[in-house]
This record gives sequence, C-alpha cells and structure tokens, in this order.
Amino acid sequence: MTEENYKYRTSPFFLRNQFSGEGKLVRPTIPKLNFSEDDFADLRLIGFDKTSLENNYYLNRMVHFFLYDYKFERVWKNPDNNLEKLR
Repeated sequence: MTEENYKYRTSPFFLRNQFSGEGKLVRPTIPKLNFSEDDFADLRLIGFDKTSLENNYYLNRMVHFFLYDYKFERVWKNPDNNLEKLR
C-alpha cells in the first residue's frame, strides 16, 4: 500500500472513518429499525415513468425509481430536463 493510499484510507474525511465500529475489522454497527404497519399507512408512491406535468392527480406522492433501467435512463443522462417534473 502506498503512503498516499494509506493517508486516503485513514483520513477522517473518508466516510467509513466517521463512524465507530466493533470487532476485529472495526465495522460500523447499523441499528435495526423497528417499523409498524401504521408507519406506511399513508405512504403514497408513483413510479417516475408515470409522472406528468399535465396531470395533477398524483401531485402529493413520492416518486420512486424501482423501474427498468431504460425507463429512467434519461434522468441520469440529462437530469436538468426532469427537474421541473420532480419538483
């Protein structure tokens, strides 16, 4: 390992070094979240491919990207064209 690589990996600015850890490898511990069904009762989602500026029916929903890659490829290739729609 080069000295430059070592400095990078041990830097406090390296994301993994900002969390305390446990065990031989000092892995960060992520606490388990406890959810109830009530936490998701009012959750309303809409797929990005179904969003439209002309249709206000789905206005109060959260947009998700659990879609085939080709359906949202345009977002990561040219995000500025879709900002208004997501706003």
